[in-house]
Amino acid sequence: MAAMVRMANQQHHFLQTNTAWSDYTGIASEELFADGWAAVHADDQQEVIDQLAVCLLQQAPFTIEYRLKARQGGYRWVRDTGIPHYTDQGICEGFVIVTTDIHAAKLAQHETFMQAQALDHVSDVIISTDLQFRVTVFNKAAEELYGIGAAHIMGRPIRDFIDHQYPECTREEALQVLYLKDSWKGLCFFDRPDGKRIFMDCSLAFIKDREGKRIGIAGIHRDITGQRKAEADRYRQEQLLILEKKVLEMNAQPGITLKTIADYFLEGIEGFFPGMLCSIITVDPDDGRLNHLSAPSIPTEFTGLIRKLKPGPSVGSCGTAIYRKQMVITTDIYTDPLWDGHHFLADNFKLRSCWSLPIINAQGEVLATIAAYHRVVKSPSEEELSLLERIRNLLRIIIENKFAEARIRASHERYLLVTRVTNDVVWDWDIVNDDNMHWGDGFYNLFGYRPALIRKTAGFWESCIHPDDRGRVVKELDAFITNNKARTWEDEYRFRKANGEYALVHDRGFLIFDHEGRITRMVGSMQDITEKRELERQLLKQELDKQIMVAQAVVNAQEKERADIGKDLHDNVNQILTTAKLYLEMVKHNDPTGAHLINRCSDSIAEAINEIRTISRSLVPASIGDLGLVVSIQDLVDNINATRQLKMEFECQGDVDATVQEKTKLMLFRIIQEQVNNVLKHAAATEAVISLNVGTTDIDLSVSDNGRGFEPEKVKVKKGVGLSNIASRVQLFNGSFQIQTAPEKGCTIYINVPL
Repeated sequence: MAAMVRMANQQHHFLQTNTAWSDYTGIASEELFADGWAAVHADDQQEVIDQLAVCLLQQAPFTIEYRLKARQGGYRWVRDTGIPHYTDQGICEGFVIVTTDIHAAKLAQHETFMQAQALDHVSDVIISTDLQFRVTVFNKAAEELYGIGAAHIMGRPIRDFIDHQYPECTREEALQVLYLKDSWKGLCFFDRPDGKRIFMDCSLAFIKDREGKRIGIAGIHRDITGQRKAEADRYRQEQLLILEKKVLEMNAQPGITLKTIADYFLEGIEGFFPGMLCSIITVDPDDGRLNHLSAPSIPTEFTGLIRKLKPGPSVGSCGTAIYRKQMVITTDIYTDPLWDGHHFLADNFKLRSCWSLPIINAQGEVLATIAAYHRVVKSPSEEELSLLERIRNLLRIIIENKFAEARIRASHERYLLVTRVTNDVVWDWDIVNDDNMHWGDGFYNLFGYRPALIRKTAGFWESCIHPDDRGRVVKELDAFITNNKARTWEDEYRFRKANGEYALVHDRGFLIFDHEGRITRMVGSMQDITEKRELERQLLKQELDKQIMVAQAVVNAQEKERADIGKDLHDNVNQILTTAKLYLEMVKHNDPTGAHLINRCSDSIAEAINEIRTISRSLVPASIGDLGLVVSIQDLVDNINATRQLKMEFECQGDVDATVQEKTKLMLFRIIQEQVNNVLKHAAATEAVISLNVGTTDIDLSVSDNGRGFEPEKVKVKKGVGLSNIASRVQLFNGSFQIQTAPEKGCTIYINVPL
């Protein structure tokens, strides 16, 4: 097509045009001169006029693109190129404007622009290279994914910037398939500078020209990192659920130890997170030191060194977590002050980070701690922390379950041991389910029944109750269950044994309720008290016999005292008073010696008064109430020493009169009187010693002599000896009485009485 040429002056008026202009536009020269802008697209007219005005004013070459109406219809893109035209004198008289049709090129440019816009607005990464792998297309998605600007990589070898890896094949194998089949599709990944690995679904194909010649390679990369991570997470969650299920199944088996379960669990967790080394540490209840329950991938030398430590505020990660009862995250062991003094542990085994979470029960007690070690400096991600929290919760359930199982096992063993060594019969009555009754081993041992030959029901128990007791026992038991207000039920009744004999039993039980308050069971124990009741009967008889003996001894003592008083009154006082009466009779008959007789009578009456006073003092010494026990005993000793029949000494320790009660004082004084009388009458002793010692809780009294002594067994069958009176008095005050004597060895009595 011939170029369209026009001439225009500086006033924007067209002066000349060639025929090519008219042929292209269909506008005659006259119309162009009249209105040269009528053929320009209305949307472009004003912009073209303004640009042309500026260019003419500047008298500089210009280029303007716009849409021009064509003869065949429609508007086409054209380009005006204007050149200033000068006269010989150098005066610009106008412009020569050459118009060129650029419609096809403009459309191609627009198409290219639209394609570029499309490339920049798609989410997939689009990269193309020439056959030498120099980048020709690198869209915005590629810039964002790879972190490389298009201007930086365009025209340069792609491998200088991006190192694609192919997990399913080698790069050479992928290119071989591409060259053989014109395309390749598969998985690739690359590692970004920030350390994140990007996985992509990659499609490669050759770019060909119109003749089918290969001129380049186009690649579409779809980022599937998130999708792949989601799939990996889903798979990991599924596998974790399988692992947890297996662990719980193992936990339900009583024969599997806690360590076995923990080892299996941690090995599974380490498989999900390569590079993670897990451990569970407990605290030894005996010495309070750390103890590795499980550490399947950590050297035993390390766990052995940890065994020497105790929890504290700065004892590594685990010891501190147990001490604080809080999670402790150590990103770098070498720089964390919690590991000061313990760095050698990490150095020896190349451990660099440690995250520790304490496992705490509902009572706030630390059961253990779960720890995750790495050989690199590392902070936990949210996913890893979530996993550790999940592990901690499951381990808490398992450890508490195993601890409870151990306590139940120990309790059951104690129960079995108790039921085997005790005479108690433990029973458990299932009131709801068929009235079943479980008997402990003591039932068969105590009553002689064989387990296979009896009905384990409440009906069997009822049938074994003695007929005279059955109605009462069953009635009271039914009332207890119906009212269920009392805490326990107790009764005594006769129970038939396997040999037909009856044992007297004491039965005691209490009710058990469900969460809705309904009675479900009754648990109790039965005890054979036949021998106990017989022993109680014998003990009661012995006590009654003892009381009778004491009462008889008291009566005998009283009778003896009465006899002694009667004898003294008859032999002494009666004779003295009779003599006084004779003196008075003689005076009455005017005896010339009346005055002398009256004096003799007065002396006799005085003597009688002294005798009566002596008898009274022997019965109730005034000195005990007036002067106290010590002075009274000393007075007794002085009176005996005055007779020179016996040399007697008195020893005393403690504040007797301030400590001992009056009745006890009188009892002790009577015992001393009795024993001194025995010594004077029977011992033929020359010396005797009374010793009285008052302590904080009891009184010790002893009376010893150097007399002839005696054989205690022979004395027991004799009558009239005061030793039985002494024993009776001591028993009345809950004291003890002992005799130490032998023929020609003297005699000593020992008495102990509680205060």
